[in-house]
Amino acid sequence: MDKLPKCVYSKPTDVDPYEEVLKTISSCDTVKRKSEIVALIVPPSPQVPTPGREFLITGPFEGFTYLATLIKKMGYQLKVIDCRLKGNINALILDGIKKADIVGIASYCDSFIFLETITELIKKQYPEKLIFLGGPLVTSLPEIILEDTAADCAILGEGELTFIEFLEVYLRKKQNNFNHIKGMAYKNSGHVYINPARSQIRNLDNLPFLDYTIWPNYESIVKNGQILISSMRGCPQECSFCFKTIPALRLKSLKRFEEEVAYLKKSTNFNYAWLNDLTFNVIEKRAIEVCKILRKYNVRYHCFARVQKVSNNLVCALRDTGCLGIWFGIESYNQKVLDANRKNIKIEEIDKAVKVAENAGLNIRGLFIAGLYGETEESLKNMLGFIKQNKFLPLIKYLVPFPGTSLYKYAIDTGKIKDVTAFLRMLSRRKVSDYDDPIINITGLKEDILRSYFHQIWNITREREPCIEQA
Repeated sequence: MDKLPKCVYSKPTDVDPYEEVLKTISSCDTVKRKSEIVALIVPPSPQVPTPGREFLITGPFEGFTYLATLIKKMGYQLKVIDCRLKGNINALILDGIKKADIVGIASYCDSFIFLETITELIKKQYPEKLIFLGGPLVTSLPEIILEDTAADCAILGEGELTFIEFLEVYLRKKQNNFNHIKGMAYKNSGHVYINPARSQIRNLDNLPFLDYTIWPNYESIVKNGQILISSMRGCPQECSFCFKTIPALRLKSLKRFEEEVAYLKKSTNFNYAWLNDLTFNVIEKRAIEVCKILRKYNVRYHCFARVQKVSNNLVCALRDTGCLGIWFGIESYNQKVLDANRKNIKIEEIDKAVKVAENAGLNIRGLFIAGLYGETEESLKNMLGFIKQNKFLPLIKYLVPFPGTSLYKYAIDTGKIKDVTAFLRMLSRRKVSDYDDPIINITGLKEDILRSYFHQIWNITREREPCIEQA
């Protein structure tokens, strides 16, 4: 089996002068109110979220919240239009941006059709308004997304530093020449230009505390326990199926993390949160201190974890500090498949992590993918057998070669994806956990075999969690 290509990401190597600006903005009260209005749009989604994460169709996104918080901290007026709240979306947007000086739209894997239609509609109604995009989809495919939509430019990757410079140039200096701004893509005379990548933020302590009041449904976010909080950003792993908008791993200081928890407790009175760290347990001693901080402020939580370094000390600390459940990214129960997709874990580590967490009494959810590179019927049997032998709740998805990942490049190179635009439109319609979602089958297996094992595992999920309905 050939090795998959690796993706190359930019890492924070240069000192960025705008990080000092970010620090200044974060540490002061909101500056004197400026007259300019920035509108930010959250796209609708057809997805049926993974059971237990239903808040993704109503709750906040952390990256979006950071940028919206910055807008307020910089003193601009902010208008957030959350299209996940349904209603007449076109009318909601056109009315909401009427007085805006600039319009930003988030882009996710299922946003392509929306971006095509809404940018064209906005330009038809308000041709003078500048439209910018941000988020993982445009970051992974900036040229294609800008060419196929009526958007003017895009902020790529980790957005805070680029966003500050972009708003300064466009709203303060009244310029629309973005060719010198690192981390941006833009249109000029019908062509798309992509500037050099921007270094990521070196010190996460320079970020502002999140302001959840930017969301129209702020009160229900807090009431329903939809607060997200993180003590780190990025992930050092190179999994074939994951696109990392912010790849380099950086940690907030524990002092800064506690200050943020205290601030959110005071400003929202929340008592439950998603600990949104992708590699929460990468440093055990630090992870336990994070747990203690959450306990100190009476915050219960769920967390994600790798199956590596799952010790008895860690799971007992989780249990004793209010952790309601742990989500393990297992993906496959076949060593060849794990190795082929650069998961960098061992079967023995999976077994140990599940056993140790179960013995501590933690609620466990295991995340799996059907159809990874190198998948065979034997590997699917391994997965099904492992799930049957254990009591945790399995959550399975079909493999999707997301743009920007190694598997996407493989699917393009091998002709599994022949038409990128058609593929992006398919992503805009899929429901994620639906039995009959379209499949990009990169394996040598027949599709009905993949679907058979997917259905069997989903049936186990529903048996163990009766409230989960078929998507």
